[in-house]
Amino acid sequence: YNAYSILKTGRDEWGAFLPTIFRAFGDYKLPVYIYFTTFSVWLFGLTPFAVRFISALAGVLAIPGVYLLTAKTFKSSTIDDLRSTKAGLLAAFLLTISPWHFFISRPALEANLALTFLIFGGYFLLRYFEKISSFLPAAILFSLSIHTYNTARVFVPLILIASFFIFRKKLSFSFKNIIGLIILLLSFSLVFYQVSSGVGMARYEKLKILSEATVYQIGQARINSNLSPLLAKLVHNRPLYFATTFTKNYLSYFSPQFFFQSKGSQFQFAIPKANLLTLPVFLLAIAGFFVALKQSRSTNIQFLLAWFLLSPVAAALTIDPPQALRPNPMIPALIVFTTLALTKLPKMFQYLSLALVIICFSLYLQNYFGEYRINYSQSWQYGYYLPMDFIRFYKGDYSKFFVTKRMGEPHIFYAFYSHLNHHLLQPNNDNIRFNQSGWFWTDKIENVYFVNDWDIPTTKVESLKLESGGVISTQNSILITSPDHVPVNASVIEAIKFLDGTPAFIISYIP
Repeated sequence: YNAYSILKTGRDEWGAFLPTIFRAFGDYKLPVYIYFTTFSVWLFGLTPFAVRFISALAGVLAIPGVYLLTAKTFKSSTIDDLRSTKAGLLAAFLLTISPWHFFISRPALEANLALTFLIFGGYFLLRYFEKISSFLPAAILFSLSIHTYNTARVFVPLILIASFFIFRKKLSFSFKNIIGLIILLLSFSLVFYQVSSGVGMARYEKLKILSEATVYQIGQARINSNLSPLLAKLVHNRPLYFATTFTKNYLSYFSPQFFFQSKGSQFQFAIPKANLLTLPVFLLAIAGFFVALKQSRSTNIQFLLAWFLLSPVAAALTIDPPQALRPNPMIPALIVFTTLALTKLPKMFQYLSLALVIICFSLYLQNYFGEYRINYSQSWQYGYYLPMDFIRFYKGDYSKFFVTKRMGEPHIFYAFYSHLNHHLLQPNNDNIRFNQSGWFWTDKIENVYFVNDWDIPTTKVESLKLESGGVISTQNSILITSPDHVPVNASVIEAIKFLDGTPAFIISYIP
């Protein structure tokens, strides 16, 4: 919707003109995916297809990107051009049928677009170290990535620093390199400004290891400790807690539990208990990692190892359990490791391995389009478009509409599916939008009100309270609520269900 608003007015949903970072609900969104989406919205209209198109296109383009990155990696590790080309084609095929990459390429995820930028950025960086003038495209691609997804804001500077030490003997300078360096400096300057102003840290403030609650717990542990005051201070302190938690988080991203998504998975980023790579690729990737260690005299292999080991750093800085989105820079490294292992196998075992991978991916697709789709539709806020269509169709027949906030922020679904005039969502006298408790709330757009589920009683209702403090009469209104909050004086019109048959929304009329 912000892309739509930018396309129409040059302003986002809050009225900011061509922002470099977009105010969202409780944080801020980086801008590149939104600006890219203006093209697909212009071409296809304000539809789910247009929103997902950029991510799907990025997922497709990542395939030739991995081909180039793999071929370049192999070429400099004492392998001829023909073998490096074959390795690149093999890696491209493996990425095409990789569950991890397939999954994140289908929804509209900034992380997926950023990953494609990183893959091509890594390729051009390796070209640059071969004394081919390619630092400028690498700088542009890395700059785009750090304004697409927050993981890149940690990963890119780390991989650039690692590359400096790995390829320091191959560094060369030219006018184009200086331009690329200036682009990177300007890009990082904008990141620094956003972080220092607070907007660039809004998301991390909700996910950081040392939250206010954690700091309080550390203090309480020190007070209640049986150790001497000095030892208690040495054992219970913020630096030590941060270091141990970060280390534990970091190592968890290399565990079988992570790759099999058997613990703490977030259901909208991966299928629970399904291997992110398929079992054959997982085993081959482990073997390929040790092959890479044996070939680590090659600077390009050192670059690959650094890429792999630095990939989970950003994810490890958060309190969330291991999830499949933030460490996604691991994907190309794991694909190259798998390719390394396959090239060491006899031809017959290569074909057998690829056949097993194809079979495993086919089974994954059955789960993805079958059981997962049905059982986890709630994780995707399934069903929101149906009540929004109801509002759009009957908008003039009732005095007011009330929509529960239980399933997320409903106002943006209303704006999206109704193709709401951008002026009606940008702050004005006909809506209620405000900042409270670190969250940007929307309580009203035209005659549509958005209310907390717990404020909707099951007893007789004559008015409903808004988050902003007002009380609105419910006479002659439509109430769209969760199944557990239907007032006794409401007449049920329709029950909207998740794909597994459980109720999602109840649409009812209050006379």
